[in-house]
Amino acid sequence: MPEAAFNPIKHDRAFEAIVRQIESAILDGTYKVGDYLPSERALVEQFQVGRSSVREALRILESLGMVRTSPGNRKGVEVTDSMASSMSRLLNGALRLHSVPLVDLVEYRMMIGSTGNFLAAHSRQDEHLEAMRDAIQDMEKYRDVPERFALADVAFHSAIQEASGNSLMRMINSVIETAVIDLLHETVSDDEAEGPAMRDLFIEKHLALYSAISAGRGHDAAAIARESLLDAYGPRLTPLERRRLELLAGTQLEDFGGITQN
Repeated sequence: MPEAAFNPIKHDRAFEAIVRQIESAILDGTYKVGDYLPSERALVEQFQVGRSSVREALRILESLGMVRTSPGNRKGVEVTDSMASSMSRLLNGALRLHSVPLVDLVEYRMMIGSTGNFLAAHSRQDEHLEAMRDAIQDMEKYRDVPERFALADVAFHSAIQEASGNSLMRMINSVIETAVIDLLHETVSDDEAEGPAMRDLFIEKHLALYSAISAGRGHDAAAIARESLLDAYGPRLTPLERRRLELLAGTQLEDFGGITQN
């Protein structure tokens, strides 16, 4: 197994420095696709930080598509194709420049999310359900910490992707994950009035989704994905954009002052 010489971290936001060092070790070839990073305990000792900082750094690296954690895999954290990370950055930049409208990203998530949920409901294993439960517990624990809340949400959906059993779906979704994190963070931390209410809604929807997947109710799980995204992002869209999502979600159209269905 390859071994990188990581340096101790002396920084308030230690997880960011950990991300940079591990990312560099992957990009310079010290760790190649298919290799496994040192154990969590070894990383804690090398970086001389707390376990929570290492875990948060690994979650971020996973959201970037550079590593993958698989429930039940005793080998640990696997290095994945860094091309996904590069594509994620390109997509994130395009979103910031408004080249990719928010409605397109949400619409895509509706399509891929509902399919993934359906598959997960029929192929999930106990370790996948455990990972989903852990993520929901983190969402409840970090309800008032938007950044950590967003990471827990990503962990929840990563567990669903693993449960779906579709490797292509996992690979494609890893490309858009950083954009999703930024979008979710922006949504759940808007202001003191809306932020907590939105986070409570997310927790409620995730609990319902977990219940549907654990019970094998694929169609219900798929519907929850579409409805949750419509509830979360619909208010941020124009009437015409919201109409697109309502058509995809299969919900009844509201009266938008003269907008009619074709």
